[in-house]
Amino acid sequence: MTITLIPREGATVGVWSGGTTTELALYPPDGSYAQRRFLFRISSADVQLEESTFTPLPGVTRYITPLTGGFTLTHPDGSSVVMEPLDTPYRFDGGVPTVSRGRAADFNLMCKGCGGVMTLAEGTDLALPGFNYYMLPAGGEVTAGGFTYRLRPLDLLLIETDRSVPVRTDKALVCRIDL
Repeated sequence: MTITLIPREGATVGVWSGGTTTELALYPPDGSYAQRRFLFRISSADVQLEESTFTPLPGVTRYITPLTGGFTLTHPDGSSVVMEPLDTPYRFDGGVPTVSRGRAADFNLMCKGCGGVMTLAEGTDLALPGFNYYMLPAGGEVTAGGFTYRLRPLDLLLIETDRSVPVRTDKALVCRIDL
């Protein structure tokens, strides 16, 4: 088991038509979001337009939840979801056209060719075999492997393990990836 604190200061910030995106994690490390060469990506976007269209990402499973603000996501089949801060993460096909209405800061997981899920956790949790990224929207502490880690908002704590590991956490968004 390895545990790595990934401070937000090392993140890459990019500009898109609706605001900015902070790339917090990308795998493999030599991958490229721009070239669509990645297995998974964790990011946070600051959506500054009232209405924006998501970049089409065929073959990518996406998870999203607002950190602040809120939005409504709408798909061409008429389905939509209204989301408020820290709602249960919404899973959708990145290849389906998606329009967002509402200004927000959000948290995203994109998986391409690997299994992944984003969940909310608080109190006792279990890091599962694979990659487990913890992000505490309000900051706080995560205890795992006999150590306590203090995280600020948008810092990530990566627990990479081949077995289940008990974790104690303040309110967290958890991205679990199984390659």
